Amino acid sequence: MSQIFSSDETENLNQSTEASVTALAVQINAFVDDGTLDSRCAARLMKRLKKEAGLIVDNGGSTRTGRKELEEAFRAVDASLREHDAKLLVAAIAALRVSDSAGGNGA
Repeated sequence: MSQIFSSDETENLNQSTEASVTALAVQINAFVDDGTLDSRCAARLMKRLKKEAGLIVDNGGSTRTGRKELEEAFRAVDASLREHDAKLLVAAIAALRVSDSAGGNGA
């Protein structure tokens, strides 16, 4: 159930800092690289973190250095997610080839 907040309340809801969002992005990246976090879950978490980062910037709680570090962390996670998904695609294609050759279709 969603709630409607006044503008004063929404400012108080956002207690995150650029440093904390950056640290979360770095951890998510490490989990994706280790294979301990599903890429779909990581993508959803990153979507939420990007919204949070937007709130931080909109509320004036950001610095140039912080934004740069945050953007670098986001790019690293995006690259890890693409690499992970590419590996899954290659594995799926290899499995299809094996099943096709076992089926006697002889391509």
